[in-house]
Amino acid sequence: MTDGPQVHALVRDDALARGRALLIARLMIAVYLVELLLNFYRPHITANEPTLSIFQKLPGASGSLGRLLSLPPTIFWTVLAGIVAGVAIQGLAMITRPEGRRAVVLTWVTLALLLGPFTLIPLTIVLAYPVQALVCVPGTAFVLLLLHGGQRFARMPLPVLLVAFGWGALVVFGLGRAYSGLAFGTLNGYMGKPSGSLGSQIKNQYRAIDLIILHLSVVNALLVAAGVLLLFVLFRHRVTDAVTGLVLGAAAGLGYNLMESVLFIRIWGSLGTFIGGATGGFEYYVRQTIGLLGGQVAFGAVLGAGLGVAVQARQRRALIGVAAVVAAIGAAAGTETLAAWFSRGAHDHLASGGAFDTLIVSPVLWLLPQAPFILLAAVLLILGRRTRAAAARTAVTTEASGADPAITQAEAPFLTDPALRLWAVVSTWRSYGQPAALALLRLQSAQLDLAAWRWQERDSADEPLAREEGNRLRARVMRLKRNPGTQRVMAP
Repeated sequence: MTDGPQVHALVRDDALARGRALLIARLMIAVYLVELLLNFYRPHITANEPTLSIFQKLPGASGSLGRLLSLPPTIFWTVLAGIVAGVAIQGLAMITRPEGRRAVVLTWVTLALLLGPFTLIPLTIVLAYPVQALVCVPGTAFVLLLLHGGQRFARMPLPVLLVAFGWGALVVFGLGRAYSGLAFGTLNGYMGKPSGSLGSQIKNQYRAIDLIILHLSVVNALLVAAGVLLLFVLFRHRVTDAVTGLVLGAAAGLGYNLMESVLFIRIWGSLGTFIGGATGGFEYYVRQTIGLLGGQVAFGAVLGAGLGVAVQARQRRALIGVAAVVAAIGAAAGTETLAAWFSRGAHDHLASGGAFDTLIVSPVLWLLPQAPFILLAAVLLILGRRTRAAAARTAVTTEASGADPAITQAEAPFLTDPALRLWAVVSTWRSYGQPAALALLRLQSAQLDLAAWRWQERDSADEPLAREEGNRLRARVMRLKRNPGTQRVMAP
């Protein structure tokens, strides 16, 4: 067992947090039901068209391609069953008004029933194509660790980032695909049967593709925002600022990027040879190398940072939050449309498919529309880290000046300076060995968690849960100081 805080100790279990979590889930399900109704009442193009377009089998689409482009009926009925069961449990809760542990269990069961079935969509893709998923793991894991380390002070625990990553990979991808699958059929129904000249038919197809891209960009941004806000609510007494939101949003985008990579690697790996254009290898190169810090990761980072600023702001919170969502939508939709436009223009003058095009031209054209948002995310991270560095100095000094401090005056300079902190750990390793160095590292991490709580305390000093969190963190520091390895290092 480690001395680090357990995730369950950080999760809120009060009525307010449960209510907000259920509200977010209900809104997500309400959007799905609206999409379902619009698809149900769409105009039918052919006489034998099924009631819902997701049941329509595409001509010539069979095997792996058919599974990728259609929603399995079993998953659809599981989704509906989960919604019905979730509504029934909420009705039971309204009648019985449970309290304590029973209320917590009913809340989590309801969330699992409402959202869990949608996660079957990405899970079926991973299980069907495990090789494509495995080759995407190393780069994805590296970026996730980079996000964890990039927070500097007041870090969100790695398990929380994993939850955000899972939200993006399972919920955002699953719900986004369910939304857009219905929207695609609805759109085709209202656009009507293709007619007229070939040019007008092609124009209609381009218009449909543009609308679907916009639709997917909107729902993905809203789903990432819902996940970030849900984590803000559920994980208590953590510093909520631009950096917190940035790493959570980026982690959610990274999860979505993993599933999208598997999908596109498989599709173009199967079709690229026959229809030309991208290949599975190119999709891997773009999405799992240069794209790991761009695309959905960068858009999620900008969105999350904006939400973090909105939560921390005293005024115009809604305006800041809406601006962050609009920026993420514009970034995603603009990247898809502008990158294709740039590519068509460039390849009118350059040969496509060669090494220069594959390694340089096409990736640059894909990154070009994203560049402002990647730069914005980097600037927000730098500014947020500087703000945190100043907050760390103040918080550590405040804790060290207390009557019974868990941080002494001698320890304060090391905690506020990352270089000195690293030097202390390395010197301890060389003088006393690895166990003592690890003990010192755990102590420093616990002290920084306490200092981060001290920073957060300015907004929640009267909240009982905040005081409980502070007492737990301080007790953890004192327990680590009694560790034999730590005492050996601290001995005069």
